[in-house]
Amino acid sequence: MNNKLTIVPEDKINIQKALVGALYGLVMGSAFVFVSAYIDRWLYPELPLGMDWDQISMRWVLIGLGLALTGAMTCLFNETFYGLLAGAVTAGLLALGTALFLSSTGTGAKFVVLVFTLAPIAVMSLPIILILRRLAEKHVQAPHLKWSALRIAALMVIAVGLGAGGGYFMKISDDAVKAVQLVQENIHAAPESRNKEMNKLSGIQQHIGAEYVIFQSDSTTSTTGFDVRLVFEDGYEVECVVVVYPGATPYIRSCREIGQ
Repeated sequence: MNNKLTIVPEDKINIQKALVGALYGLVMGSAFVFVSAYIDRWLYPELPLGMDWDQISMRWVLIGLGLALTGAMTCLFNETFYGLLAGAVTAGLLALGTALFLSSTGTGAKFVVLVFTLAPIAVMSLPIILILRRLAEKHVQAPHLKWSALRIAALMVIAVGLGAGGGYFMKISDDAVKAVQLVQENIHAAPESRNKEMNKLSGIQQHIGAEYVIFQSDSTTSTTGFDVRLVFEDGYEVECVVVVYPGATPYIRSCREIGQ
């Protein structure tokens, strides 16, 4: 009878810690996604950078909810070893599963990659998993200590700060900034000084002065370039490939009108 009374509270503590771990994982992941989405607009307000809401939403699902699940699994067990093991395996499976799901490789190759790279990724995720577990443990203990509300608020600030710090490193690279700036300069330049590839576009002159947003990504046709896409308010789109060699002046290699 005494043994049963001892087991039930422990189970409740496990569930409570799992829920708290999920909360901190969600907070940390959401802060990461929010900052990673806005950091470029804060750092470069002069550039009309666009927001890819589909990508942001998918990133929140994969990272925000993924960290919530990882936090829950990490805190599900009282024993630290089993908690870290469960969290590491969960994080590894989520990371690999996402990467392989988005990959175009065959099923057999995906299975081989999953088997041989799960352990390294799981080990690499241990620091964040340990942090999630410590935050959850401190949160569960806080109501029994003085200044409990302040302690919990401080823990939340730590979780947000860690997520935001990670999101900061998702900022646009210096080379990508150069590529975007070059395209923007050419859009506003006079025809005689504009890049010849951009001047070939039949509809560009009619859109000078119109509002637009810019999206950039690694080029699909150049290993040292970026695909810079301009979307105007009337739906007109232009995409330019900008080549950026280290130590050299970037240049526009080609431009095309999307959908034309």
